[in-house]
Amino acid sequence: MDICVVGLGEVGRHISSVLVAEGNNVIVVDRNKSALNAVELGLDVSAIAGNGSTLHMLERMGAANADLIIAASSEDESNMLACIFAKNLGARKVIARVSKPEHLQNDQGVIYNCHGIDLIVSPEMLTATEITKHVRSIGAVMLEHFADNRIEIVQFVLREKNKLLTHRISEISDLYLSGQGLGIAAIVRDGELLIPTGEDVLKLSDEILLIGPSDTIESVGHHFGKRRRRSASRVMVIGGGDIGLAVAKSLEYLGFNVVVVERDSNRANELSAQLEKTAVIVGDGTNLSLLEEEGAGSKDVFVSLSPDDETNLMAGLLAKRLGCSKVIALVHRPDYGPIYEQLGIDAAISPRLLAANQILKSVREGEVVSTSSLADGKGVIIELNAAEGSPIVNKPLSLTDFPKGAMVGAVAGETGVFVPRGESVIKAGNTAIVFTTKQMRSSVEKMFSGKR
Repeated sequence: MDICVVGLGEVGRHISSVLVAEGNNVIVVDRNKSALNAVELGLDVSAIAGNGSTLHMLERMGAANADLIIAASSEDESNMLACIFAKNLGARKVIARVSKPEHLQNDQGVIYNCHGIDLIVSPEMLTATEITKHVRSIGAVMLEHFADNRIEIVQFVLREKNKLLTHRISEISDLYLSGQGLGIAAIVRDGELLIPTGEDVLKLSDEILLIGPSDTIESVGHHFGKRRRRSASRVMVIGGGDIGLAVAKSLEYLGFNVVVVERDSNRANELSAQLEKTAVIVGDGTNLSLLEEEGAGSKDVFVSLSPDDETNLMAGLLAKRLGCSKVIALVHRPDYGPIYEQLGIDAAISPRLLAANQILKSVREGEVVSTSSLADGKGVIIELNAAEGSPIVNKPLSLTDFPKGAMVGAVAGETGVFVPRGESVIKAGNTAIVFTTKQMRSSVEKMFSGKR
């Protein structure tokens, strides 16, 4: 594909590197010559210095014949203008990064086909949505969504005294899962990925990956170690920017008891006017005395959302020290994420990485929609679209030559989401979530491909 990327911040650089690695012809445009030089040295791209939102520059970069234009600068208006101009010039598909809430029609962070723009992505709203999902998953160590949020995967660790220990997968499925359309798709045991059979027995410290429809999976979490949420679970949010406000509104609507700590008194007043049930406190989220006074250690979840990475880390670690069981921190530099988690932060969330991954998901053509790593890279979760004429479609799953060491965890189609059994049939256009070892990945992808 011929792709033009406008803007080389964290989002633009990440997108460009992935697209180049996937064999696309990429042109990058930015006003910052230093950013261009850095990207050009590290990637096989064509670099142009200038304003990518002007007609002249769009014509120069070949927008009229481009398969895709991605406008990912920090300026909303420039991104939207670039996409509208590029579409009128003849670009096949255009995607804009937009941050300001006033430019968005919903609070999910993704808008399709708006004013001639094929896709609008908001890093801030995507982040708010992701944080809300994490807060709702109290007790789980991982939460991921696939198939446009129709399928959810939650990971639990089996602790001592869990009633499921020493039980076979088939027994657990019959008792708790099959009636809800859920299934155990994979187990991580001693760092190794296990694709389970009905005869496998659960053991202490097993990491269980539960999969199924997003609207039912929460109902069985307590069997696997997830704490039942009280009628109003307690959440403290540090930072009342756009993300903090969106998170507070969402949690407030869901019935959570929310406290927001905001350093700026004027902004705190604005928050109080927009939030009906949330307590807003003026203060510094890294002030230990304030956190103690406001009961940070007794909260179910502590969320640090300041614009400064170091502040988020410090506030999160203080909350952990005070006894809070789950801490979520915003990380603006994605490479900091693993460090945060090594230091004790339960979830480090990068707005830029979320936006980049959402854009890449929409860009990819063909069967593979997205991938996620498992068991330190030994396994992988693959989201695939079943192609017409592929070996996987129109026959019972048990009659396909599906690779050993892989499992179809769930399938989303026109009629809903289901966890497949041997007699289940996957149809062309269905989206499947597959758990597999790294060695079997290629074989799995071939099963869903219509290419011969």
